[in-house]
Amino acid sequence: MKTLKKYLRKQKSTIKLLLQKPPQSFTPDTFHALRVEIKKLNALFDLVNYCHKEFKQKKTFKPFKLIFRQAGKVRELQVEESLLKEHFTFNLLKEYRNHLDKELFKELENFFSITNSELYPILKKKYRKIIPLLSKTSKKRTLRYMDNKKAKIEKLLRQNTLKNKQIHILRKRLKEFQYNEKSLNYNNQNPLILNKDILSELLGEWHDYQITINHLKKVIDSGKINPNENNQLENIKTTFTFKRELLFNKINTTLPNLSIFGNA
Repeated sequence: MKTLKKYLRKQKSTIKLLLQKPPQSFTPDTFHALRVEIKKLNALFDLVNYCHKEFKQKKTFKPFKLIFRQAGKVRELQVEESLLKEHFTFNLLKEYRNHLDKELFKELENFFSITNSELYPILKKKYRKIIPLLSKTSKKRTLRYMDNKKAKIEKLLRQNTLKNKQIHILRKRLKEFQYNEKSLNYNNQNPLILNKDILSELLGEWHDYQITINHLKKVIDSGKINPNENNQLENIKTTFTFKRELLFNKINTTLPNLSIFGNA
């Protein structure tokens, strides 16, 4: 399909431009953008994997996954720092702020050691492997793939209450579906979900609190921070847990009000 080949070229170019930015110009938005573009690429790989059984998705995606995971470690620390600055007087947590700075510095070093010039030939080989398969991908098969994805999302949305793990799954499936809508230039007359942007925003906020709470718990349990700041971190974790639960309830309250396939 020409549409898929054009989309792959666009993703290839965007990812390359992001990776070639000088380290000093990388911002939290850069890391976020890079992870989004790699997610889009993996969604395309998932589609190709469905259409062509000979395609080895895990093997092909492996170097991209390495970048994605390391960028994620940086991104999670940046999100935590942002949430702490937004909700609390972060400057008062001197020891913990230094701890976060050291962790962030270490993860940034690891990221830039991975994304060196030796990486580009490896990525090129992976791109070359998928191009012939895109040419052989039929529209009929891609539509079947999209219908399959819609059915799985619909099944989750029809449940009365989602658990934490299911929220993670729903978030991933929604993103995957939305990205492949774009890769296929998929003009669906009955959109999967009306108000899906509201749901995506809630899921994103919930995820940010989730990863921050997990990291705070890890640091508190390690005993690396002095008792006074540790107590403050416990209070912060309690506040964030409350906010996460509010979002959790809001997500589950929102689900019954969503229109599935536009005419439910």
